[in-house]
Amino acid sequence: MKPGWDERVRRAEALGQRYPFAAEVLRFYARLAGFQKRLEEALRGLVQPSRETHHPYPLQGSSPSEHRSVLIRHFPSFLEMVQEVGPRELAAAAEALRADPPDRWEALWEAYWRGELHSREGTVAFFPKAYLQPYAALLAAALRGDGGQEGPLAGGHAETSGLCPLCGALPQVSVLREEGHGAARSLVCSRCETEWRYQRVRCVSCGQAQFDRLVYLSAEDWPHVRVSACQDCRAYVKEVDLSKDGLAVPVVDDLATIPLDLVAVEEGYRKVELNLIGL
Repeated sequence: MKPGWDERVRRAEALGQRYPFAAEVLRFYARLAGFQKRLEEALRGLVQPSRETHHPYPLQGSSPSEHRSVLIRHFPSFLEMVQEVGPRELAAAAEALRADPPDRWEALWEAYWRGELHSREGTVAFFPKAYLQPYAALLAAALRGDGGQEGPLAGGHAETSGLCPLCGALPQVSVLREEGHGAARSLVCSRCETEWRYQRVRCVSCGQAQFDRLVYLSAEDWPHVRVSACQDCRAYVKEVDLSKDGLAVPVVDDLATIPLDLVAVEEGYRKVELNLIGL
């Protein structure tokens, strides 16, 4: 079951108390998740996905411009929240965006939605990614018909595809769950939060499936989280093992384990998709 917004907030607060070095980041995320919850509630029933079926990624049949009026209505309060509680660089960017006309906001959303604005392109990428997550999650849930509480999607090409089968975005984090006598792996979409099955031994970026070309980095402080990296393409993704910590919330535990990212970068690896704080 996908963690709800309240569960994410509680996990962020708990980990912030446990790990002082990540406290500021997690406090900000808790406020952000609270806003995302309210936004999802405000959008529910007002946005519906396009039923265009010929697109390889069904969610791409929809566009933020289709729901421009309702999205623009709530964006100023999002910027105000980031300006109030966000890190200095994000707060300054939020202040600048508040002075821009709504057409600029819409252009930013559309660039992100079409894959033209990536997480590595500075603080500006944070705003469409964070703001559109609840919107994309609602559209994806409507396409799946599950109300947003799905288990991992299974079957077909998705088990070997490193892109979300619904929207085509990169995964934010990898998840392991107990299944049978072993563990099943899935990926969580960075945009619409769809979770889909993925082969246990396979690089998320290039598809390398030879075990001796894959590297796993871990630390005693976080036995349930590790870096899964590829020696060929030098990409990595965080992997959260729910069989070792059933209270973990993958997107939150990713934020709380910053030292693992620093080790991976020092070893010459790059993250497949940076998280909301740019790591």
